[in-house]
Amino acid sequence: MHKLLRGAGLLLAAALAAAQLAGAGAAVASPGSPQTYYVDCSALPAGAGTQASPWNSLIQVNGFTFGPGDSLLFKKGTTCIGSLSTSGSGSAAAPFTIGAYGTASGRAVLDGNGASKVVYLFNQQYVTLQDLEIVNAANPGTNRRGIDVELQDFGVGNGYTIRNVYLHDVWGDDTKGPAGSQGIAFRVTGQTTPTTYNDVKLINNQLADIDRQAVVMRLSSWNCRVELACTSTPNWLPATAVRVAGNTLTNIGGDGIVLNTTRDAVAENNVIKGFNVRSTAYNAGLWSFNSDGFLAQFNDVSGGIGHLDGMAYDSDGGNVKATFQYNFSHDNQGGFFLFCPYGTNVNSGTIVRYNVSQNDQYRGIENCSGQVTGAQVYNNTIYIGNGVSQVVVNENVNATRDVKMWNNIIYKGGTGAASFNLAASTGYAFQNNTMSSWITSKPANPGGTTANPLMCNPGTVASQGTATGYNLQPSSPARHAGATLVNNGGRDYFGTAVSTPPNIGASETATC
Repeated sequence: MHKLLRGAGLLLAAALAAAQLAGAGAAVASPGSPQTYYVDCSALPAGAGTQASPWNSLIQVNGFTFGPGDSLLFKKGTTCIGSLSTSGSGSAAAPFTIGAYGTASGRAVLDGNGASKVVYLFNQQYVTLQDLEIVNAANPGTNRRGIDVELQDFGVGNGYTIRNVYLHDVWGDDTKGPAGSQGIAFRVTGQTTPTTYNDVKLINNQLADIDRQAVVMRLSSWNCRVELACTSTPNWLPATAVRVAGNTLTNIGGDGIVLNTTRDAVAENNVIKGFNVRSTAYNAGLWSFNSDGFLAQFNDVSGGIGHLDGMAYDSDGGNVKATFQYNFSHDNQGGFFLFCPYGTNVNSGTIVRYNVSQNDQYRGIENCSGQVTGAQVYNNTIYIGNGVSQVVVNENVNATRDVKMWNNIIYKGGTGAASFNLAASTGYAFQNNTMSSWITSKPANPGGTTANPLMCNPGTVASQGTATGYNLQPSSPARHAGATLVNNGGRDYFGTAVSTPPNIGASETATC
């Protein structure tokens, strides 16, 4: 049971209520011991913050400074209008929690009503936001965010968790970056104190109907390094311990999930259904920029619209040793994967392995104009079904590339066309791939074959966890026909141990 304020807490809450009723409550703070504060915006009187006498407006909440272990709870089934802008931080042992209370079936709703942000956490840390519904639909097309976390000349901010939040109808404008519109944004501003985030978790949230970007981590001026051909003094300060997992995104105007300037960030078990559906510029489903050791795995991305970019996954400029594995990509108009360093940027050491691409259009793998070095694309299954056309690998320019494509199944079935468009000086090297005989402009492929790989039931998969149609039949010529690779992750798309020599494609299983 939630505890009520007692003793000094009751006196403090009563003083706060009186001060706010008089129009001056900005200096009141939590007494120092963990307290639970309640908000019911349907209540008529402006209460004292107790469950029996809750606050009834965001104005009261915004005039308070919270401390370690405090909880701020909004009543389920009610709606608060305006912007929540809290003050104060928790601690590593006792985070400050913003959540919900009550027995109503509906969530507690925070409605920004067209404001620039619904929830704003400025120079705070050790904060958990959970179990709320957040909306910002009024006055569509103006710049806005749903949840805006900002550190300005702060140093290292620690301990941010956003979980089980339903964020929807954030109808912003078509801009991205530091001044753009996002569902959830983690930003770094200021120029005097090197600033970044540590320990950020976005877990099991639902984001729907958002313009332009759904999730962005992290928009920062502390991002200069050699990989970005930065000519000023290097000041690269990545966010650390970032995990984005179990989130569902639908009907996103632009980018889905973007992790920018991070080290060893993980994006896993996310589902994105529909991205780039309204933006007039370049957007991808799930991607990383200027990061070291980024890992994307077990994600399901579909419904990307258009050719700008429209790809499910992207390893962008400045990335070092990014890994995309065990992901599902399907029905994206732009294609499956994008290597996108541009200009003098460099992308180095990206690994794309044991993924399944089904009926992605236009381009299987696209390349931007910058350098791609030390990349490996192996043991993926790319299925191009009836009525779908695709350029399997597209190079629009001559640029420095070092990409090894080994052990992939590239299968074209039914009507439509599939081909390769490689630059004259391509740095792509192909080996031990299975490529359908009717794919045109195929490159040299030592150890490979054009034989039908005899997959069990390709083209019928609806979700990441039901892709068994891409298992191989027992008589498949792709069985144990791949080149043996070191440090291959040890498992296939389904979790089966990789054999020696491995199968070609994403599956080691030979039963239907």
